[in-house]
Parts: sequence; structure tokens; C-alpha cells
Amino acid sequence: MKRTQVYLTEEQDRRLGQIARERGISKAGALRRALDSSLETGDASAEERSIIMATAGICADYPDWPEWQRQVRGRTAAERLAELP
Repeated sequence: MKRTQVYLTEEQDRRLGQIARERGISKAGALRRALDSSLETGDASAEERSIIMATAGICADYPDWPEWQRQVRGRTAAERLAELP
């Protein structure tokens, strides 16, 4: 790895910090990922696997789809259709 110094605008630094916090990485890591993507020098497959692993199971405690629909709608589609004239 080679050390270098760059000047960023206030907005670039703010956004880089935001991305780093969201991804749980350093600002330098976020900058390297952005450069890899832009310069097409990174390992896209490894990046995709990393994202999948970081988000796997994130919704494990969420209700299943039919349960969620009941919570949101209050009743099933069949029940709503039965009320139509």
C-alpha cells in the first residue's frame, strides 16, 4: 500500500465520512472503495460478497410477508373482496 495525501472539498469530506459510518469502515477504506469502483481496479465479486455477508439476516426478526400484510391492511384480500357489492 502506498500513502498519499489528497485535498477534499467540505462536501466530499462530509459525504465520505457519512459513507464510512454507514458501512462501518474508515474514511480511507471508503475512499479506496470509491477509487476501485471508479478506476475498475477492485475485485467486484469480493465487494458483492462482502455486502451480502454484511446484510445477511438483517430482517430475521421481521414478520413474514402474510403477517406483515395483515398488520398493515388489517384484514386479508379475501375479506376485503367479500365486502364489495
